[in-house]
Amino acid sequence: MNIARTLVRLYPAAFRSRWGPALEHEIRAGGWRSWPNLVAGIADMWLHPVVWPAESRAQRCRRAATMAVAVSAVCWFVTHAVVELHTPLSAGVARSWPMSACSLLMLLGLGLVAPRPRMTLKAVIAVVRCAAVRFAVPVTVGAGVVLCVNTRVYVAAPTLLKPALLACWWTVLALAAIQSCRIVAALGQAVVVPPHPGRLRIGLWVLAAAVTAPGPILLRASTTSGHLDLLSAASGAGLLVLAPAFVATLHDIRHLSSAD
Repeated sequence: MNIARTLVRLYPAAFRSRWGPALEHEIRAGGWRSWPNLVAGIADMWLHPVVWPAESRAQRCRRAATMAVAVSAVCWFVTHAVVELHTPLSAGVARSWPMSACSLLMLLGLGLVAPRPRMTLKAVIAVVRCAAVRFAVPVTVGAGVVLCVNTRVYVAAPTLLKPALLACWWTVLALAAIQSCRIVAALGQAVVVPPHPGRLRIGLWVLAAAVTAPGPILLRASTTSGHLDLLSAASGAGLLVLAPAFVATLHDIRHLSSAD
């Protein structure tokens, strides 16, 4: 097994295409002692898509938008999975106005960072076709789950079928979140207009607030019953850990020049 080549594959494709052989040679020269720092550097690089080799500023902005959608999707999924599935939280937190406000903020932020289709029929058709292909499976499976829940199939279902439907529903939501990121990444400059750095910065600030605010809410809820609820505490802390990803991207966008 070629460890150096495996580690190189962990780099973003833009790095591999430009410096792949040089990176592989450097990893071999450094030996196994350099692997921990190398893996940490690779992880950090994935959080800075703006600094990857690019052909234009628009490409960098599109990568930043993809990263923002990906981190937001992870935070949204974790928050709602914990709140909806964890009984102590579902009663008092799930329908509270702070959580609703966070959801509205996230929608606003996503609207700001998402690339918009070019005002041509060809571009609009391309966007609709891409969305239809990516969302075909989650929408179809999700519709099937909803149909089962709202008919006698769910009421008369065996005990094992109900957990299966629940697992299927959350799998569908996770797949839809992943496909949303893939749509943003797949649409090229000929089809969509990437967000301007100014609009991108505003959107990132809004998303940072939207994904960070549930963290303190979950941390507070983890102690309201008189004892520490580990799931709520871990989820709240995890959301706070993900927030710096937006700060790092904001810092990178600030250094974009018109010459990119």
